[in-house]
Amino acid sequence: MDTHLMIGIAVMMGLIGIAASRDLLRMRRAQLQPATLRVQRPLDHSRGLR
Repeated sequence: MDTHLMIGIAVMMGLIGIAASRDLLRMRRAQLQPATLRVQRPLDHSRGLR
């Protein structure tokens, strides 16, 4: 095989790998975003109302 062709194929494979890993990381970040939760504390009747 020609050296230039092998280098070109390696560069293309590298670019495809970089694009795929970027997409995977973007999808993973979207799944890991925290959800907002509303918490209601139970009323403590022994201390009175605030």
